[in-house]
Amino acid sequence: MEATEDPLNQLLGEDVQSVDRNRLATFLSPYVRFEKLTKEMHFLVEFESIISNDAKIEVILLAAKAKSLLFDEPDGMPPGQIISLDVMPMGSVKSSLKRLTDSRKIKKDAQGRYYVPNYSVTDAMNRASNGKN
Repeated sequence: MEATEDPLNQLLGEDVQSVDRNRLATFLSPYVRFEKLTKEMHFLVEFESIISNDAKIEVILLAAKAKSLLFDEPDGMPPGQIISLDVMPMGSVKSSLKRLTDSRKIKKDAQGRYYVPNYSVTDAMNRASNGKN
């Protein structure tokens, strides 16, 4: 059997750890837009319907992941950058980051940026959807 005829070839991928970009875009579309020139995040009215602060943080970090994919930037955001978005109180940002990190739902890199690991993107989307009113 030739390698090209091997049915297992359909299991090969270029980047098996990659994010399902279509699913991420569909999930984020009611919540955020990115300014083309400045690359800034702008949260939409629907973002306010998310009750849980933890869910808001996960949506923000999922948006940061999308931004990193769109603009070829590092994934994640430091706490100060999240706070500067002015979409939730500073104390809520810090306590949610700690809670989500302690529960291993998000991670912190060596540069102090918090991010949703690729293997956890679907779980984060599901949790954030459940955090709405």
